[in-house]
Amino acid sequence: MNQVRGKTSLVFLALVMSCVTLVASGDVGAAPTHADHARASQFNLDAVFAQAGGGSIAPCRMIYDPYPTFAQMAVDPKNNLVVIADNSSASLLVYDRNKTAANQAGVTPYLARLKGEATHVDSPIGVALDPETRRIFFSDNDIAETLGSFPYGANGDYPASTLAIPVGGSGLGLSLRLRQKALAEEDLGIIMIFRLDATGGEPPLREIRGPHTGIADPRGLYWDDVNHEIVIANDGNWNPGYWNADYTGGGHFFPPSIAVFDDGVKGDARPKRVIQGPQTQLNWPFQVAVDPVHNEIAVANLGADSVLIFKRTATGDMAPIRVLRGPHTGIETPTGVAFDLMHDELWVANYGHQAMAFARTANGDASPTRIIRSAPAGSPVVGVSLPFNLTYDPGRDELLVKN
Repeated sequence: MNQVRGKTSLVFLALVMSCVTLVASGDVGAAPTHADHARASQFNLDAVFAQAGGGSIAPCRMIYDPYPTFAQMAVDPKNNLVVIADNSSASLLVYDRNKTAANQAGVTPYLARLKGEATHVDSPIGVALDPETRRIFFSDNDIAETLGSFPYGANGDYPASTLAIPVGGSGLGLSLRLRQKALAEEDLGIIMIFRLDATGGEPPLREIRGPHTGIADPRGLYWDDVNHEIVIANDGNWNPGYWNADYTGGGHFFPPSIAVFDDGVKGDARPKRVIQGPQTQLNWPFQVAVDPVHNEIAVANLGADSVLIFKRTATGDMAPIRVLRGPHTGIETPTGVAFDLMHDELWVANYGHQAMAFARTANGDASPTRIIRSAPAGSPVVGVSLPFNLTYDPGRDELLVKN
């Protein structure tokens, strides 16, 4: 799920090969047939590319989403801001939380869009807000390998304050009490904790890592400053590389889980609570959020097109107390979730073009009260975001893209 520059070469290669097939078949204007593909397998590459003339060659077609694709999100109810990571076109979008309407079909105007080389926003996933110092924090997943921040009001190609991190940074949480920030590092399967203002190559203050932690492909992270806890969402894939200090010679697939740690632990610490098992309905849990007032945890349950609400103190194979799911919700592949306790709302962002506000206690197939759209209603979601791997299936005449 991530960025534009890194994916350009692979998409371009696939589309050039498609153009090569057309040139080799002798019919540039028509769609290739199976017979064309068979003939194309015998062409001389040098001869084909000689016809192209070299230089700046435009692709014959492109597969891309012209609209921002939402990832994780954060809400600042005090300043009426909603900030959403745009994963497909490498930006952060800042919205006025009031500038939405339930019947709005067009694109919601944003207050600011942080995008460009100076921002270091390349494959943004995690977002967190500090309403005290009025700063936006983000984690970049696979390209820029950065934890960055901006002041409220920043826009365009604004220079970020940056901290270097390993590849695979995902969920992000802040402790304003301790002035620290925590990062879920999905590739290494660890939690890294830094000073809130850390920049450059500053090392973490501590790490939560090791086999007893149960951390396995963590995607979402929330720092519950009220209860002094760090909550993470584990996808379940544990497979550290041989260069990792936790490497034991192999990997394992664990059931997805929500794990809760005391926020002062480090090293190979066991979680104090784990929500895991078939009754939980967890299926590719992504972002998590905590409501410390009503003692609830919300989970963007990407694999089941749902949002799960658990008791904050739940542990073991516990069923959620509420489930948001159904056609009226508009929830489809949700990647973001956030509580707005000042306005008694629950926000959900889809991996697509819309984020929705619900009543905090909404349940079942409830309709949202407001919608933020990055594209006109009904626009198709292309779903291409950092496609590192791509192949062609001649039997089905299809391109297969792995994000």
